[in-house]
Amino acid sequence: LNAGMMVSITKAGLYGLQLNEPEKSLMQLNKAIKAIDLGKMRMSLNIVKFENSKVSLSSAGMPPAYLFNNQKNDTKEILVPGLPLGSIKNVDYDLINFEMNQGDVLVLISDGLPECDNEEGEMLDYDAVKNCIHENGKKSSKEILDSLISLGNNWMNGKMNEDDITIVVI
Repeated sequence: LNAGMMVSITKAGLYGLQLNEPEKSLMQLNKAIKAIDLGKMRMSLNIVKFENSKVSLSSAGMPPAYLFNNQKNDTKEILVPGLPLGSIKNVDYDLINFEMNQGDVLVLISDGLPECDNEEGEMLDYDAVKNCIHENGKKSSKEILDSLISLGNNWMNGKMNEDDITIVVI
C-alpha cells in the first residue's frame, strides 16, 4: 500500500512541477513526499532534460547512467549522487550537464538488471551492463535494449528476478 501511495504522490507531484531544472524538481518532490511521511518508504528517480544536444541529469538514488560516445567509441558511466526521495526533509540534488551528438546513446537503468543474480547467487554487476552497452552502442535503441534484456535473461538462466528491471535507451 505504501509503495502504491509513493508512486501516486510522485506522479501527481510531477504534474504540478516545472521540469526545466531537474535538480530543483527533485528537491520539491522530496519535500512533498517527506511532508506526507510514509515512514521508511523511499523512491529512486532520475529526471533528465534534453535541449538540442545539451542534456541535464539529476538523480535521487538511481544507479549510474551510461553514455556511449559514438565518435570516440567510448562508454562512460555517469553517477549522479543523490538520496532517494523521502530520505531527508531538506536535501539538495546535484545536476550533471553533458552533450550528446549524432549517434550517441544514453542508457538509464534501475538496479534490477545489474543486481540480478544467477542460480549460484552471483550478481551480474554494473561492469557487465557497461560492457554490453559498449559492445552494442552502434546499434539501434531497440537492439541495445534487446541486448541488455538478453544479458539479464542469460545470466539468470530461467531464474525469476526478485526486483523489477527498468531500462530506457535514448
